[in-house]
Amino acid sequence: MIRSWIKTGAAHVMSRTGLDRLAGSLSGARAVPLVINYHRIVEDFASSAKTSIPSMLVSRRMLERHLDWLGRRFRFISLDELGARLEAKDGREDPVAAITFDDGYRDFYDHALPVLKRKGVPAAVFVVTDLVGTRRVQIHDRLYLLLARRIRPGSGAPGPFEATRVLLETLPQAGLEEVILKLELEDPISEDTWQPFYSLTWELLDEIHRAGVTIGSHTRTHVLMTKESRQRMLEEAAGARQEIEGRLGTKVRHFAYPSGYFNTAAVDAVATAGYGFGYTTCAHHDAGHPLLTVPRVPLWEHSCRDSHGIFSESILSCQINRAFDLVSGCRQRHATTKEGGNDRS
Repeated sequence: MIRSWIKTGAAHVMSRTGLDRLAGSLSGARAVPLVINYHRIVEDFASSAKTSIPSMLVSRRMLERHLDWLGRRFRFISLDELGARLEAKDGREDPVAAITFDDGYRDFYDHALPVLKRKGVPAAVFVVTDLVGTRRVQIHDRLYLLLARRIRPGSGAPGPFEATRVLLETLPQAGLEEVILKLELEDPISEDTWQPFYSLTWELLDEIHRAGVTIGSHTRTHVLMTKESRQRMLEEAAGARQEIEGRLGTKVRHFAYPSGYFNTAAVDAVATAGYGFGYTTCAHHDAGHPLLTVPRVPLWEHSCRDSHGIFSESILSCQINRAFDLVSGCRQRHATTKEGGNDRS
């Protein structure tokens, strides 16, 4: 609670004095067009948060609030227009913003698309191709819910989100699947529980694409690229691109790193796979491929609420300027180890 009060007060002061924009300049956030990142869009946040990672959720109502605030200050553009500006090194200072959604959840079609259409906001969806049209669920969703059913509040153990993050950042995908299998054997979860986590179908993606939404790649299986071999990274990036292009008959130029994690080896794999643009969640750039490390600002239901739980324009302004990053810093290490593998710290 004290931390929330401090954050609320600091955001109010920074937005009133322009320090948030200064912080954005220092962090590099204002040097590139604004790109916003969402995941799941749900009807009721509180209900969905009972089984889902809360920081991956935003309600339809809060999404509209974000878009309305952004729309008064920025011109919304597609990723293709954003890419053209970046390629041309367009130095125009007109404020523009691009809206993106990761993972390709079915609720994008149910809840986000109607809002975007009504407001005339272009957007992009990054899909995990092996899950499209199936009943398979994202690894992070499965792991989180299985852990949440075991870890009780006040037990002294790390919470389910912290435990999930540690496992995702430590184990390669094969190791994660082993953990999930053991947990599922001990405590099976019904198919009805998993239904809200289903991905879009190829038929819905075709409809979405024809409605003007850009379809990008988010790998084949949502691997954390920095935990896999170079060959696996290339297979994930190239395979997803080929699948989308074959299914939808469109050229895929945009790639989002799962969880925003990248290192030099991952960026090289994305470049080899033929993408023009890659999107992360921090402000760091790869010197050799700056267009493959375009930063995004992740937003969710509570990312812009103040200490009273009310939507705060001041906090949103600080978020899009990455003002808080100067304090929190970046948790990632983006270099590749000298041995040729990936940085596993």
